[in-house]
Amino acid sequence: MKSISIICKWLFCLSSVLLGLQMNSAYAVIMKPIFKAGLPQDSLRFDQLYYIQPHNTYQHGDSLIGWLDAGYRSVELDVIDRGNWENNAKGPSVSHDMNPGNVNCSAPDNDRLGDCLDDIVNWMNVHTDDLPLVIFVDMKSSWDPLNAWKSDEVVLLDQFISNYLTNKLGSRFFTYQDLLAHLGTNYSPDYRARLKAVGWPNVASMKGKAIIVLTGGHVGDVNDRMETAMTLMGSTQSTFLCPDIDAADPNEFSGAIDSISDEHSKRFFCGNVAAGDHYQITANRANEYKQLMHLWSTAGDFKNTDYAATWIALAHGVSAIGWDIDNVAQTPDWTKGKQPQILLVGERRSLPGYFKIHPKIAVDQDQCLAVEGSRYNNGSDLRQELCTDQDNQQFVYTAEGQLRPKGNNKYCVDFNTGSADAGDKMHLWDCDGGNSEKWAVSSSGQFLNRDKNYAYCMDVSDGSTASGNQWQIWPCNSQNDNQIFYLEPVADWGQSSF
Repeated sequence: MKSISIICKWLFCLSSVLLGLQMNSAYAVIMKPIFKAGLPQDSLRFDQLYYIQPHNTYQHGDSLIGWLDAGYRSVELDVIDRGNWENNAKGPSVSHDMNPGNVNCSAPDNDRLGDCLDDIVNWMNVHTDDLPLVIFVDMKSSWDPLNAWKSDEVVLLDQFISNYLTNKLGSRFFTYQDLLAHLGTNYSPDYRARLKAVGWPNVASMKGKAIIVLTGGHVGDVNDRMETAMTLMGSTQSTFLCPDIDAADPNEFSGAIDSISDEHSKRFFCGNVAAGDHYQITANRANEYKQLMHLWSTAGDFKNTDYAATWIALAHGVSAIGWDIDNVAQTPDWTKGKQPQILLVGERRSLPGYFKIHPKIAVDQDQCLAVEGSRYNNGSDLRQELCTDQDNQQFVYTAEGQLRPKGNNKYCVDFNTGSADAGDKMHLWDCDGGNSEKWAVSSSGQFLNRDKNYAYCMDVSDGSTASGNQWQIWPCNSQNDNQIFYLEPVADWGQSSF
């Protein structure tokens, strides 16, 4: 009994030490450059993946399959509601404009949805154990905008896709009904709550499968028609309807979607979001509720193919990141090679969107960027201080590339002249959309300022490791350790005022 008592005391001591290490910020997980997003592990749930998707994939590159061969696992196809397409064995025409045309699918002319799906199925039949494919079908109303994509036509599109892919893929076509079965019928009608609790099936079980997501529809009435279509389909629905959700309205992922009743909103698992200011709060809510979020267009001054823009999207929980890219050759180098930094498919939120900033040169001294004295005013100094868990040392990296402190979300990390020059001192200022408050993170650990075309970087003044040193901006040099920073992820927080 005495030996057991000694062992128990030893275990209690060890657990206390471990708990102390976890609570001490000096021992928290700190990410060092070169930064890398997480891999798409089989053990992850499907909702824990992000996908990078070439926007309007069918319009770019030599072939649709060329994008899959290059490593992309999500594509986008536009379809137009022209003529009696429901009577055509290949379904509606694939086009962005009002007229059919020859795109990069396999038909000799006037590609239809079935032609593009055939190409994808043929690829899947060769790559039977690959990651699940996500195919977005965007309903364009360019032909007869006043009458395009009525609710019954959305139903017909779902039926066409269901029949076409079930015939060719069988159970490898993962449907809306498959997800409901996974969630369990006892939880109807609040499937969103159940999805939040359970999540999607794991990646291993979805390998070699494809899901279809429907976006777009009648101009000005997308959501209402999707709601009606969902009620008409009932238990026959196969595709995932993805209504429009506002960039800065996270409640649409957890409550009522605009133009859709609260009751029916609980049956949608996807949101189609045009990138805009503060979309990070909506992406985080989508991730929390384990829903899909399709992001298109751009936020701030970024191109959506920029490293920093992609970081922000996956860090905050976007699951399908739309890129405007013309051909496979334009795929950024940081997605490929022996040491890729952000894969074309990877782990959602595996890079931090909320973090503390440690200077590389003072990491052993446990220094962090801080708002001096937690004074949130125009001109408050930004200095390095001994790291704590206080709000003045935690920052959110926003959709526009701003760094806003947790202690007061209305202020941004900025510098004191507003026009970048060597030695300008860093401070807080009202977030007003100016260039000086926008930052692009790099894989090497730098923060490049938007002003003067990203020529100036966040910098530890004089390379000092002492507490109280006010940081500055300085001409960017990736070999200068004064400009290299480590990031410590912290818990996210709600943002309601900007």
